[in-house]
Amino acid sequence: MYTEAELQALEALQEESTVSGLANRLGRSRSYVSELVARMESKGLVHTSREGKQKQINRSDARAIELFDKFVQQYTHIPFPELLGGATLRILFYLQSTATTTQLAEQANVHRSTVHRSLSPLENRGILYKSDGEYTLNDEFEGLSMLAREFAHVRHRQRVEDHAESFTILWDSLDEFLVQTRVEIESEAFHLTGPELFQQYDLPLMARQRRYYLYSESIGNISPAELCCHMLVIDDGTRSQSYSLLLISETGIERDEVLTLAEKYDIVEQVSNLFEYLDTEGESRSGRLPRWEEFRNLAEDYEVKV
Repeated sequence: MYTEAELQALEALQEESTVSGLANRLGRSRSYVSELVARMESKGLVHTSREGKQKQINRSDARAIELFDKFVQQYTHIPFPELLGGATLRILFYLQSTATTTQLAEQANVHRSTVHRSLSPLENRGILYKSDGEYTLNDEFEGLSMLAREFAHVRHRQRVEDHAESFTILWDSLDEFLVQTRVEIESEAFHLTGPELFQQYDLPLMARQRRYYLYSESIGNISPAELCCHMLVIDDGTRSQSYSLLLISETGIERDEVLTLAEKYDIVEQVSNLFEYLDTEGESRSGRLPRWEEFRNLAEDYEVKV
């Protein structure tokens, strides 16, 4: 997520500085720090401006940096840049509660040896402990998991800001996020989803001048199951649920596939309600699901068999 050098520079940059000034504080060459600052700016940690021939560097006002300062200032004897650099923040992202080495490795997409290598220095300093094969953050350091999540959020915002001035992140994980914007984003990592994508299944749904994208570098396209989950994250009102029901009926989405994705998007209850509604032909109707007669009429309009 962030390197030790980037976090060291962030710690050293307590006020506006020039590249030369920051290089002096870090004891590194001006060319090295210039490249370092460029990487930090691309990751949303700092922003720069020109004043004459000098480049001025300021920290971002992101909440992640406030949380980072809190730990650095409260525990001056702990070298947090050294401890949190590399893969450590990726792993801490998932350490909201107890977790095994295997669980953390699978969730953070790293090797088991990387989990051990990253967390051992934190264990040695009493920041976390391992009991019965599970890692747990000590009470006073529980905020490190939130810090990791806020740092991930900074990276996500920076990725969108390269393409859109106004946007809203609706959901995010370590490496993916769902974003709403009013402009078209042309980038391989941004996958169109939401109302506009329903047209591919002959289920036209007005997008209301908003566009929705899933940022992901690991998928090729949006599956019907993922689109169904995205719709419920975007809006869980009657309209969205009705079209999600149409999509399930039209494409024959596998129940287990949708429920697995629902866990990822934290909408298991909503998805379970959709399938129960279809199984009982509307007799079990909770939340904002439509009356069965209304849904059946909508399905007939689109020639979808229910």
